[in-house]
Amino acid sequence: MGSNEDIMHEFVRKELKRLYPTVDGWQIKPVPRADGEEQCFSVMRRKLGRSEGAYVVVSFDQKVDPGIADQLKSGKISGVSNPGRVLVVPKGADTSEIPEDVRTLEMQSFGFDGDELVWLKRRAQMSEKTLAKESA
Repeated sequence: MGSNEDIMHEFVRKELKRLYPTVDGWQIKPVPRADGEEQCFSVMRRKLGRSEGAYVVVSFDQKVDPGIADQLKSGKISGVSNPGRVLVVPKGADTSEIPEDVRTLEMQSFGFDGDELVWLKRRAQMSEKTLAKESA
């Protein structure tokens, strides 16, 4: 996917900023990934003299591979002893095989329409234009 994938991950970063705002001290950093691994981010902040954070894995798959839980478990954040584990997926993704201790967040930007991954904001804009034309 190349640059398309980079753009999609930039939308994910924006969503993470909404959940972990910089005004509250959160720092979001991409984590280098090995071949075959999903994109990851580390999210951390210092609060009241201690570090807290989460290791975030992003998947754009319709059915999330349960092996992604292993990638989440292996994620380390320097200075954070027990980081949270977060999986970010498009709306409508099947996460039934992901352990319950993994927090799953659905993206606001992407989702599945049948078997097709769609940009939801673009889809909403297209629907609005269609409705406007029909009512004119």
